[in-house]
Amino acid sequence: MSEPTSPTPAPGSTPPGARAGGSRRRVAEPRERSISSTTLLAVVVPVLTVGALALVHPTSTEDAGRAPTPAALSRATVVCPPADGRAGEVAALVAGAGSGGVAPGDSGTLRVKGADDDVAFAGHRVTTLRARGQVVLRAEGDAAPGLVAARTAGGASVECVAPAAEQWFTGVGAGAERGSRLTLVNPDGGPAVADVTVLGDDGPVEVPALRGLTVRGGQATRVDLAAVVPRRDALTLHVRVTRGRLGVSVLDRFEELGGGTSTTDWLPARSGPATTDYLLGLGGGTGSRELVLANPGDDEARVRVRLVTPRSELSPAGLEEVVVPPGSTTVTDLGDVLGDPVARGAVGVRLDGDVPVTASLRSVTGEDLSFAVGAEPLVERAVSPLPPGPKRLVLAGAERVTAVRVVLRDAAGREVAAERVALQPGTAARTSLPGEARSVELLLDGVPVRAALESGPPGLAVRPLHELTVRREVPVVRPGLY
Repeated sequence: MSEPTSPTPAPGSTPPGARAGGSRRRVAEPRERSISSTTLLAVVVPVLTVGALALVHPTSTEDAGRAPTPAALSRATVVCPPADGRAGEVAALVAGAGSGGVAPGDSGTLRVKGADDDVAFAGHRVTTLRARGQVVLRAEGDAAPGLVAARTAGGASVECVAPAAEQWFTGVGAGAERGSRLTLVNPDGGPAVADVTVLGDDGPVEVPALRGLTVRGGQATRVDLAAVVPRRDALTLHVRVTRGRLGVSVLDRFEELGGGTSTTDWLPARSGPATTDYLLGLGGGTGSRELVLANPGDDEARVRVRLVTPRSELSPAGLEEVVVPPGSTTVTDLGDVLGDPVARGAVGVRLDGDVPVTASLRSVTGEDLSFAVGAEPLVERAVSPLPPGPKRLVLAGAERVTAVRVVLRDAAGREVAAERVALQPGTAARTSLPGEARSVELLLDGVPVRAALESGPPGLAVRPLHELTVRREVPVVRPGLY
């Protein structure tokens, strides 16, 4: 049986579903799409930019692969504090960059501010300047490497220092019997600014007057601590220079109430706290001996104290570890310990802490005030002018067996004596120096050693010795993409 089929419309008839008399419906054809130029740029430009950046390999600005390179020192400045109204002098010399010092034919001129005129230098010759106020020494060229100077006034002596960004003074006073004066000298033409942090026995002391201390160019600012922070306890000062350069010093005064003993001495600065330190230069005699320790950290410090003698380093019986609370200054009486017969011949004190501390040993023996303050280890060479009269060299702290060559010269730079001082770990040496010697040079073989100079009587003055500055570090500068 076949399926029914639809009839085929006759020609001229209207198909089903179509309107009679009308035309066929026209279906719109889809239009061809195109991409605009704005859209094309919005897509292509970022892609090209990312691709270009992927091909760039900038030099890292934090690349620590190349250390600063040493270069000969071409300019040097040292600042000597004022003599506090007393008659005093400044002794200066230029030691040169080599171990043999300045060649005999080398000569030049030092520019001096605070004394008469510029002075000539030639091969280790000691130049003496008489001046009561601050003195600024500047050297350029051949005179810059090895420029050193020291100030003396009465029985006191202190090293003239190069301006530094940070310095510490441990054991200053701010009371009626014990007082200290902070002096800041600006060697340059523009203003300089410093902030001073104070640590007392109960923690940091807020002193607004010591914040933002401004020193005009070529001038000095003196601060009497008893006037701005009157306290009876021992204090520690942390001086941080925030603008310009400053030479900083502290003159300490001891005066018995009622018109008794009155004496002064400079408190040498330290560059920063340390876990191991040697306080050299105890002198002799009996009297008050105060060990002052400062802990600028956030953790409690425990410090072990040992006496340094020519034969050994020993721990006195009955002297326990000294505990220093965080952010504070602590005083320990060592008078009985150093007065005991077992301590006879001691030349210094060794300190070992579990955290870094700063320290000084303040002595008042008879009518004289003196400070023993640690110095950084010497490795290669140290040079210093010497005052007239009796003086002694103290050496200690050798980490291995070594020998230090000691060369002594007169005021004209001529060698008057030389010797080799042998040192072993745990031992010390105290050597008397001839009276005609006006400068000392220490030559070391790379083994770290601590050294200090004692001068007197009359009185006792102690100066730590520092590594001679003959080079500067020049940073490596390379182009980078910023």
